[in-house]
Amino acid sequence: MPYTVMIGDLPVLCETAAEAIELARQVAGGGISHGQSGKVDAAKSAPIAGSRWTEQRIREFFRVIKAQQRKLIEKLLETTDACTDEMLCQLLGLADGRSLAGVFTGLWKNAKRVGADPKELYVKSTASIGDRRQNEYTLAESFRTAAKKWKP
Repeated sequence: MPYTVMIGDLPVLCETAAEAIELARQVAGGGISHGQSGKVDAAKSAPIAGSRWTEQRIREFFRVIKAQQRKLIEKLLETTDACTDEMLCQLLGLADGRSLAGVFTGLWKNAKRVGADPKELYVKSTASIGDRRQNEYTLAESFRTAAKKWKP
């Protein structure tokens, strides 16, 4: 039995109730855009388990992020190990942690812009290295999985 979700004035048919519910959530969250046909590919709107990251959101996210944000994400995708704020500042050519905070803020805002949960983007933790405390960053597993699967 097909289910219909309205996107603007266009009805979109979904094969299952789960697809219809997910599509309705995306429409409500502003994470759906549609072409002239108004059809939405269910595979592109299916999220990674327990996450809001879908193929469509990943593609849109990588489209809207700036060069430094992309470089930071690429570095964190390269490794499963955490990267310290010093390492990331050096990679991006930033003077200090305040500048790095600006890059992370931009990523946070862009995740929200595409309808994803920014808390599912990266994990920040504190570590003692020598006698200094530093912040360490890793990608959230749901984002890492989605990005490796669908990154353009």
